[in-house]
Amino acid sequence: MLKAYAESRNRCYLHPHRPADRKCERCKTGLCEECTREYRGQYLCQHCVDELEFMEASKPTVADRIGGMLRSLRNTMIIISVIALICGGIFYAFRGLMDQPITPEMMARFRYAAAGTFETPEGVNVNSTVLGARLVFFTSQQHGYEATHLINEYVGTSYPGWRSASATFPQDIVVEQQNVSTISKVILTQQPDEPRDTWAKDFEIQASTQGPDRGFVTIGKWELRQVDGPQRFTFPVAQSRWLRLRILSNYGSRSYTSLGEFDAYVVRSNPLGPPITPEASPAP
Repeated sequence: MLKAYAESRNRCYLHPHRPADRKCERCKTGLCEECTREYRGQYLCQHCVDELEFMEASKPTVADRIGGMLRSLRNTMIIISVIALICGGIFYAFRGLMDQPITPEMMARFRYAAAGTFETPEGVNVNSTVLGARLVFFTSQQHGYEATHLINEYVGTSYPGWRSASATFPQDIVVEQQNVSTISKVILTQQPDEPRDTWAKDFEIQASTQGPDRGFVTIGKWELRQVDGPQRFTFPVAQSRWLRLRILSNYGSRSYTSLGEFDAYVVRSNPLGPPITPEASPAP
């Protein structure tokens, strides 16, 4: 058997009846004189010659390489152009938003969204526009210093508060809350960049559940100090849907009266209860 195998190895692979004169220098296949092909100084079988010729023909020429580089550069430029168009469209779409300053109400919404609740250490501010409160009456105001600034949850030198049109009294400001609320605290803040003689001084808080112009009951009467920062005034629990701030005097200005913020809070008796989330309004 071994002898037969050895003899088969020494015969031409296409003509088994002929002894092999040589072997293909590439694949070592036995070849007779008729089947031997010379290719670039080598004696090869026809199969290996075909493979080498195909490989040679498949090699890219200099022109092919230059064309490939140009096509690659063209494709790169197309991709860059598409990205530039997309980025330009996004920039154009949001350019107005980028130029638009963030309002105090937007900042309050971001703050509540980040906290995941309307609850604050003070309670729930039902006088906030974010929670649906709105201004329904004011005695007077100046352009650019509207009374709505009192319920935007911001006090600072970078944004104006409220100014009355004159120094006459009383100056009434009525806020309608989204629901009937059980309040027990108000927080008023002087506007820090206003002259101190314009700051509000004596004031009353009145509440109503009947309407914006009737049914008001006085909750309390206090005096605002000439100090920066929030000033807290607490009182027995009162039902409120409309809350009226009545300013009775200022600190001597004969031009106008100013104020920065007017907040009213629901303080829960059970701090371990479920939080009031930004997706729901405070319970009445």
